[in-house]
Amino acid sequence: MLKIAFRSGVVAALLSATMLGGVPSSYAAGEAAPAVRQVPPSIRVVAAERRELVETLSVNGTIVAREEAAVGTDLNGLTVLELNADEGDVVKKGDVLAVLDRSMLDTQLAQIEASRAQAEANIAQMRAQIGDAEVGVRQAQESLDRADALQKKGVATEAQRDNAVNALDSARAKLDSAEKALAASEAQLAVIDAQKQNVLVQIGKTELRAPADGLILARNATLGGVVMAGSAPLFRIAIGSEFELDAAVAETSLPRLSSGMKAKVAVPGLEQPVEGSIRRISPEVSQSSRLGAIRIALAPNSPARAGNFARGEIELVRRAGVAIPASAVMYSGAEAFLQSVDNGTIKSRKVKLGVRSGDLIEITSGLAEGEEVVSRAGTFVADGDLVTPVRIEATGAVKP
Repeated sequence: MLKIAFRSGVVAALLSATMLGGVPSSYAAGEAAPAVRQVPPSIRVVAAERRELVETLSVNGTIVAREEAAVGTDLNGLTVLELNADEGDVVKKGDVLAVLDRSMLDTQLAQIEASRAQAEANIAQMRAQIGDAEVGVRQAQESLDRADALQKKGVATEAQRDNAVNALDSARAKLDSAEKALAASEAQLAVIDAQKQNVLVQIGKTELRAPADGLILARNATLGGVVMAGSAPLFRIAIGSEFELDAAVAETSLPRLSSGMKAKVAVPGLEQPVEGSIRRISPEVSQSSRLGAIRIALAPNSPARAGNFARGEIELVRRAGVAIPASAVMYSGAEAFLQSVDNGTIKSRKVKLGVRSGDLIEITSGLAEGEEVVSRAGTFVADGDLVTPVRIEATGAVKP
């Protein structure tokens, strides 16, 4: 009973204090209440730390072959007899990819060989006629010489000498005709040889060979199919099996890029990104899109496939520096500020920013390593405010 009565008295005293505005009844008659100590509000702070900072630029694009080779033929109407390669095969320069029917070309070659033999026979005949004509010229010349000698002696008449002159002219005409016929036969032989060479070249084209080492991307040839001149290539080859990311970059970012910069290319379906580097930067920017094209060469034997969509992260800068969370920075126009905490007092500082790396940002001047700043600036406090710093540990725990 005594305990119950005591508790009831305590409750009554507390109720009385509450009704008097939180002051116990013993002070309500005019006695001074003791001063209540106010604690500054708590606010999270973070210390500036020296870290390795990597700034990257994200780009999107498509995986393409660095260089492509097309394998086709300018022959018309030939049938595919053999197929020795398919999509995905790695080939060497000179490998026979397909064989076309050459029977018609072999027939043409046989006809040309026969024409050549006939031309050679004609040449031999012409050379024999030239020999006869040369003998006739010598005989006619000898007859003319005798006629001249006899005429000088007064034995031969002028008519006899004229006959000898005419005979010499006729023999010379026959020799000239034979020589021209020989030249014509030799020219005909040269034409036949050219035709033969052309047929041999066409026969060589019936074996479709790889023009370079590489990976076959596409095969349009079919066994038994008839090839047509001017049709699509029968094979497409990625030269050297080298692939690249063909991406577009905003014109404002192009000046920061240079050949050789490292990049990581993420391809859908691959757990790990593919290593790469910038190989080429287009010197021209599209007037319509204001984008410039770049090529990121992928590491050899990468699992990326031509046509894949991919995302690249280009490493612009990598260096060590003093960094804080980006949320700790506030801006006034083009100038950046931090809210540092010195002995529990908020003080704004003007700083210069450097590399941005994820959620971190580099402070190049205005803040030293180890100094503490408000982790989320400009939200609840202003210059001169007193605060109770609450430090954020690396583990995520909060430490007063």
